[in-house]
Parts: sequence; structure tokens; C-alpha cells
Amino acid sequence: MSNEIWVLIEKARQGENIAAISRELLGKGRQLADASGAPLAALVLGAGVGALAERAFAYGADKAYVVDDPALAQYTTDGFVGAAAALAQKYQPQLVLTGASFQMRDFSGALAAELGVGLAADATNLAIDGDQISATRPSHGGNVVNTLVFGAARPAVVSVRKQSFAEAAEQAGRTGEVLSEPLPAVAIRTKVTNVAPKQGAVNLADASIIVSGGRGLGNAENYFKLIPPLAESVGGAYGASRAVVDAGWVPYEHQVGQTGKTVSPKLYVACGISGAIQHLAGMRTSRTIVAINKDPEAPIFRVASYGVVGDVNELLPLLTNEIKKRASH
Repeated sequence: MSNEIWVLIEKARQGENIAAISRELLGKGRQLADASGAPLAALVLGAGVGALAERAFAYGADKAYVVDDPALAQYTTDGFVGAAAALAQKYQPQLVLTGASFQMRDFSGALAAELGVGLAADATNLAIDGDQISATRPSHGGNVVNTLVFGAARPAVVSVRKQSFAEAAEQAGRTGEVLSEPLPAVAIRTKVTNVAPKQGAVNLADASIIVSGGRGLGNAENYFKLIPPLAESVGGAYGASRAVVDAGWVPYEHQVGQTGKTVSPKLYVACGISGAIQHLAGMRTSRTIVAINKDPEAPIFRVASYGVVGDVNELLPLLTNEIKKRASH
């Protein structure tokens, strides 16, 4: 078995760069590799993806395993897992890291099952100590932090929650070794004929700033008068508590919480949200949390980095105007 650490590389939705989550994982992978004396490798699967390998070198990878085949133009479980499993069996890395998007949760779970190895899903940290690999992930609304220790079977497979780590710094001109491999003879049982974005959908998972509103806003009119303008002023997306979605103020795509989206932005602003446990489960791993609520005993203040006690309907227009004023100078 080699001691290599692999990062599955995803392409950014726009442009030719690799996705932010892959840059995060390369940054964390580089730290782990340097601490344990292991090589860091990029796993690049798809069609016409040679440039992604070069981008991975710029963000810290030492080598890249590339399977470039038209059959991998669109993600399928059979194709991507078949390719990755064949490479893992051939080169035997100690660790495979992926993001924790819906697609990558499918991939990481299926890959672990195919290889007969352990899986840690939706992790927020991981460590290598000698031969022991461990991952941590929150549960029970973030009130419990679990440490998962892998057994002897390798590779360990870990899917990581977005924005758990800082992105790797780009190092222009950095190069590495490219190992091109053929797609193994796998039966791909599904065919993707079209991929179209859902109209009106909100990609909260990729947002670095989220402004969310709750019942404290009073009604749907106040929500739309206050929350989207504040979100736009800081360059963020806007979300909502379950109560707001259940009341029909906004579509489900905006819901943050245990039964909605789990998010980890750099900044989360909770406006008029009391902090029910199911909501906290979806956002408490945010890097910085700002809570605005008129109830000083609201549970949201227990997890907030900064708290403001006051009426959101009075404070948000003032805050939005001040941000716009400063941004214009």
C-alpha cells in the first residue's frame, strides 16, 4: 500500500478553474501530506479534463491520476466509481477526499462500498497520526461532535463539508507528474441526456455569505423588503427558517436546517430567527454567525459569534443602508 493522499477534483461551475471545495481539500491534503511525509495526488475524472490536472498542481498536488474519456462527460455512479475504484486498487492510496455535495456523497459512499472500506460522510475535520486516520463530524444539531476512527482497511474515504478549511493558495508555475489511465471496462447503466439548472433555485451550499430570515420578520412582505436587499448589499444569498418556508413566504430551496440545506458559509446572518435545534443543525458550523433578535434569551445567541438584541424590522434597513453607503466610497 502507498501512503498517498488523493483529492477528487471537481470543476468549477463557471470558468476553467477547479471548484472551491477541491481547492479547500488540496489545502488540507497538503497539510496532511507534509505532516505525514506522504505525496498528495489529484484524482481527475471526466472528459476533456487535462487542464484540471495542471490547475491541481498550482494548488499543491504532487501528481495527478487522470481518466479522460467521453463516457465520463457527465457524472454517473457506475462510470466515476468504476474508474476511481480501479485506480485505488492499482495504486492503493491511504486516503481519498471528496466534497460533501449530493453528487459526491453518492460517489464517496459507492466508492467505499465497492472497495469494502470505511467512510466518514460530511466531515468537518480529519487527522493522520501514524497509521491511524480519524475524521470528525457534528451531529444532533451540532451538540455532539463525533470522532470517527478508521480500521485497518485502506483507503479511508472521507467526504468533507464545504468551507470547512481555507482554500489552498495558488502557486503559479508549479508542476507535477501526470499519470493517464484508461477507463476500465465498467457497465454504465445510466445515460445522462441533459442537465438543466432548476429555474429559481438557490445554491446556498456554495454561498460564502448567507442572510436568513425567520418568523421575527412578521410577514412575507417584510421578508422580501428586508432580507434580499441586505443579502445583495454584502454579495450573499438569502435563506430562511423552516417556519418561514412552511408559512409559504419563500420556496423550499431557501430553507436552512436539518430538513433543508446544511450550510457552512464564511458569514451567516440570522435575522429574526430564534434558533430552533433543527435550524441550528443546518448552520452552526458557519465560520462567523451574526444573530439579530429582539429576545435576548433566544437560543440563536448561544452559537452566535456576534449578537444584536433588537427588532429586525427597525435594524435591517439601517444596516443595509450603512453597508451600501460604505461600499460606495
